[in-house]
Formats: sequence, structure tokens, C-alpha cells
Amino acid sequence: MIEKRHVGHAPIKEALIDIQVTFPEKVTVEALNSQYDVQIADQYPKHETLQRSEFGIHNEDGKPPTVTIGQSIVGYRFTSEDGQRVVQFRIDGFTFSRLEPYDTWEEMRDEAARLWDVYLKAASPDSVTRVGTRYINMLKLPLPVDLKDYLTAPPAIPPGLNQELGSFLTRIQIRDPDIGAKGFLTQALEGVHDNYAPIVLDIDVFMAHQFDDPHEETVWQCLEQLRHFKNEVFFESITEKTTELCK
Repeated sequence: MIEKRHVGHAPIKEALIDIQVTFPEKVTVEALNSQYDVQIADQYPKHETLQRSEFGIHNEDGKPPTVTIGQSIVGYRFTSEDGQRVVQFRIDGFTFSRLEPYDTWEEMRDEAARLWDVYLKAASPDSVTRVGTRYINMLKLPLPVDLKDYLTAPPAIPPGLNQELGSFLTRIQIRDPDIGAKGFLTQALEGVHDNYAPIVLDIDVFMAHQFDDPHEETVWQCLEQLRHFKNEVFFESITEKTTELCK
């Protein structure tokens, strides 16, 4: 593995922190919106509803089944004026996203923690069931490119075939048994531009664990561990030549 270090121009398109929860009773969507005007609106003026499609099949004796289709509001999305920060308050959890240009983990974590406290006040969840962080990176590799120069586990075309690669998609599950975490590493190429190949390196790591008190500091300690796991996956996936592109 190459040395873990801060890179000057991180290739991060989007980074997020996600926390999933349960409620002792069904939470009302209105409760999720209760703190918006007081604590969120100034920094996140764009306000949208999150909707979920619902399908149902009803059977009555002697009648053909009927299908119902509808939508329900499951939460809200609040976005900053510049579009770089997005937070979701949902009936199943909380997500904070930081879009490019990415700053630091500490900046993202602290803002997520502040908004998480607002979510707790608004929704009063019973417990936390899953914590995770996800980083979607976009590597712009200069053409002509040999992927082995930039990725430690690139896809391989069978040697008897033409070696010109137009696209690929790989996805593997990874584990860190020391902290009880799992994750998915996805690598993808969708077409080639005039002078570079856009490679997506998507790292999604998480812990499925029951935290009976959503206010526990342990929730954030686990996210710190996941951050280190994510960094290990990233630096194990790229070569030193790739880091040169991020300077």
C-alpha cells in the first residue's frame, strides 16, 4: 500500500455520512420539519420533500385483484445556497452530503454532527441501527492509459481479445473484522473523453450495529473508525502515479 496522506486536490465528487434509525412509534413527517425554520433555514434555504412510491395489491373473494399506486412523503431534503451541502431528514434516518469541492473530513463530520443534533431534537429516534460513510471519487486518467499504472486491481480483458477497453464495472464486498465493518468497492468506466478516461472509485463502508441511545458518542467514534477503513481501501486501490494527479 502506498503511504496514506492528505492529497491537495482530492478527486471526491461526493462524500456523505449516513445514520439509520428506528422509532418506538411511527414518526410523523411533520416532526422532521419542525426545526427547519429555527435552526436550518439560514444555512440551507432550499427545501424539498422526499417521496416514496407505494404499490399495493388487494384481493377480494370473487373479484379480480386490484393494484393501487401512490406516493408518500418520507422526509425532507435541505440544500445550501451553493449546492455543496445537502442534508436529509427521513423517517428511516439521516444523511449529510458534501459535494465538490471537498474540504476535510473534520469539516464534514462537524457539520454532520451539528445537524444530527437537530434531527434528534426534531424526531427523537429510539435507536441507531447502522452508521456509514461513502466517498465517490472521479479519477481523470490521461490518455492513452494503461489502467495498471493507476489502479492496483484493474479489470482484465482476456489476452486473445482486442485490448481496447470501452467501459467496465466491478463491485466487490470487503470487510474489516477488527472493527466489525463491511463495505463495497465499486470501480467503473463509462466511455472515454477526448483526453482522459473518467474512472469512478466508489467506496461505501458501514457498520450494522444497534446503538440503544442515539445520543451516544460511540456513534461518532464508529464513524471515525469507518473513515480510517475508507482511507485504507482508497490507498490500497490506487498507485503512487494516481496520487501525482491529485497534487
